[in-house]
Amino acid sequence: MVALSARWPFARPADQAVPRPDRLLRDNPVLLLSALQAPGTVAGLIATWHPGWRPADHPVDGPVDASVDRPADAPAPPAPTPLADDIRWHGPLRLTPMLRADAGLPATGPAASLGLAYVAEARRARTKIGDSRHADLLRLRYPQGLPAGAEAEAWHLVRGLAKRLRGVARLPGGPVHAPHQDAPLPGDADHAVFGHEMLPWIVLREILRPIVPELTREVVRGAGGYILRHRDLLEVRVRPAGPGTRLPHALRGRADEAWPRCIYEFCDTSPICRVLRFRARPARRPGTRLGPVPR
Repeated sequence: MVALSARWPFARPADQAVPRPDRLLRDNPVLLLSALQAPGTVAGLIATWHPGWRPADHPVDGPVDASVDRPADAPAPPAPTPLADDIRWHGPLRLTPMLRADAGLPATGPAASLGLAYVAEARRARTKIGDSRHADLLRLRYPQGLPAGAEAEAWHLVRGLAKRLRGVARLPGGPVHAPHQDAPLPGDADHAVFGHEMLPWIVLREILRPIVPELTREVVRGAGGYILRHRDLLEVRVRPAGPGTRLPHALRGRADEAWPRCIYEFCDTSPICRVLRFRARPARRPGTRLGPVPR
């Protein structure tokens, strides 16, 4: 029996092989992108998310077909690299039909045409979804519970990259998610502001009044914060921050006891913007002209 340290799953003996690609894809948060997406673009965005991270040297050019047995003298595939606490980054991996089937990735829908995969390997940790007005939607999106700890951080990164690069993200045990197409999930934020002292809700409402005239307040019980909301337009979640608050890696080197003391999260809840942005063009026959799209 092999004893593993608290840094599982990365504390592997030297003679223990890296998990098979299909198991990595099946058991961890996964990012699916177009086969034309340059790995350098993905690496640049990750370095922005975590300035201290550096990608491993890729001994071969382009993505690796991880489902094909490689000869002993063949170049090794890109090595996984430690990304953050208990998170390891793998990829790019080229998705073949066999690897896609073995990993349980869908062959239809928005993920069907995406040929590259990246994996944020992290230990699985889930929390139960409590009763709330969004409970049914959350249970539909997260049938095995909400991710927590390192898995939640890995899932946040994967979803953010999928949104920026028009890809698809998948959490183990859940459906695929296309953030640039699907409606925002409860708790999502488009922008976050980290500040010193928390502004009273009436002061923040006056600051935002020229942009959003009608904001209503909702008290967050037990959290010490509040929410300003304009239905189907904007939601601003304000909460205190302290020593135990998980901050983005890009800000952790600047944080101290005086900053940040509060977080303002802004979420665009307007459904019309998403409908107009991704409305399909009407089909037309060759040689015909299109008139204006009816409003």
